[in-house]
Amino acid sequence: MARVTVLPNGVTASCPREGPMKEKPPKRGAVQGWSRGSVRRLRRWFYSVDGDQLDGLGFALTLTVRDLPPSASDWTATRRRFLMRLQRAGMVRGQWLTEWQRRGVPHLHGCVFFPEASEVTPALLQEHWLSSAQEWGAGRSAQVVTPLWGLSGWLQYQAKHSARGVRHYQRANVPEAWQKGTGRLWGAVGAWPLREEVHAVDLEVFHRFRRLLRSWMVAQARQGAKRPDEWRRVAYLRRMLRDPERDRSFVRAVGEFCPEHVSRELLLAAAWGDLETSGMASSGAAHPQGRGA
Repeated sequence: MARVTVLPNGVTASCPREGPMKEKPPKRGAVQGWSRGSVRRLRRWFYSVDGDQLDGLGFALTLTVRDLPPSASDWTATRRRFLMRLQRAGMVRGQWLTEWQRRGVPHLHGCVFFPEASEVTPALLQEHWLSSAQEWGAGRSAQVVTPLWGLSGWLQYQAKHSARGVRHYQRANVPEAWQKGTGRLWGAVGAWPLREEVHAVDLEVFHRFRRLLRSWMVAQARQGAKRPDEWRRVAYLRRMLRDPERDRSFVRAVGEFCPEHVSRELLLAAAWGDLETSGMASSGAAHPQGRGA
């Protein structure tokens, strides 16, 4: 059996492994930068957040330092000091990720939420960061804190930080002093509204669903394609299910940002065997990065 997982902001389809593994997976070592796995887990987390249920006073953060901390553990300690300050100020939930500037110095992106009645301001959050990172030369003018307005603000934050892959310069530019270990590169704290719905399907429905999802994704990409790199994505999506090894292609998993109602329509069509995708795929009732955003 295969499974299709419908989430608030995305969908995945896969064929879970059955039976014991031939070899035990290797023990996880020190984190040495962004990997395909860490990027995939971050995107999956973004898929699962129910933005309609995000309440409270929200802020998006981009926080920088002038000097490179000597080690990843120094940066981790700085981040923890900052989050502890926010928790004492009443933070109910937060999400963070570490990336690097072109000059190889880390910066922290994040979003944080406080109770609606909170008196927290962007200036106060900046002060907490300046106090936490003062030993690395954090400057007031280099910090950006902006309010997150409801679902649209959350989706904008999500789209920006989920679209970057492992080769993006802000994720690949690990400083030489940190090559042996970077520490955790993203995380979430507090109570987040997460939701998913798993559907067990047979292989025929699984294969139909993959083709329908691919058609929808191609249609969405074509609508916004203007630059050469955007057309390259269209070409990539058209061949996303291909693999030199037929057995591997047969079970290739897919996962993509997709509005929940579109995912349900595609799954319903796959279950009924409706392969007339042109109308559904081209209608694209919502933007691929969020529910109608």
